[in-house]
Amino acid sequence: MAGDVAELSYCDGSYVIEEIRERKSEIIRPPLANLDIMMFVVSVCEPEPNLTLVDKFIAVCEYKKIEPAVVITKIDKSSADKIECIYNQAGICVFKADNTTGEGSEEIRDFISGKLCAFTGNTGVGKSSLLNCIFPSLELSTNEISKKLGRGRHTTRQVELFKLPDGGYIADTPGFSSFDTARYDDISKDELAGCFREFAKYSDKCQFSDCSHTYDKGCAVLKALESGEIAQSRHESYLVMYEEAKFSEANKYQKH
Repeated sequence: MAGDVAELSYCDGSYVIEEIRERKSEIIRPPLANLDIMMFVVSVCEPEPNLTLVDKFIAVCEYKKIEPAVVITKIDKSSADKIECIYNQAGICVFKADNTTGEGSEEIRDFISGKLCAFTGNTGVGKSSLLNCIFPSLELSTNEISKKLGRGRHTTRQVELFKLPDGGYIADTPGFSSFDTARYDDISKDELAGCFREFAKYSDKCQFSDCSHTYDKGCAVLKALESGEIAQSRHESYLVMYEEAKFSEANKYQKH
């Protein structure tokens, strides 16, 4: 996979992979190993953000020990305050970017420096423009690679790594439509709360140790939701994922 750390030997004019070191993280599709940061690019409009989908992917990152971050684009068209508040409140790094002026590019560049990072987002959110603002020197290479891989026809199946001037790499990946959404089903309903980092402050204060944080009596997470300490949209995403995980587990049990 792109991102693998390998032991090489040199023989007869070419390198041979002798060993692939243990991966600290892994995504099956697109195939990518040892990812440090996943930047989720969402626009305030055109298209409207699908926060439930973003929350599902953030949960996958939390489960796989990949640091999630959110980049909000098209801030010249509408306010980003609502989205920014939701994810800041959840303890997730948020950046605002204006691709027409380059605003926010320097902060993002500093954040990912020295790391293996991937950017992903729905078609139309301005991901390519964002990358060109952050790293102008990569513009030609990015266009050539995207054309070669069939970008725009949703046929990308491999990942290219671009070395960054200040250290680290950017992974050229497809958008949400090709990100392996089925993989989050590996998160059991009992593990799911641990993938919503803002729950941690309250979950050990619940009345019952096996609280599901859905509709349970004495749930400290629900109390935090009522008081506005946890965003409504985040908890709604949790409920969707919890029901899907419960359904998936029930199907697996029936098959056995």
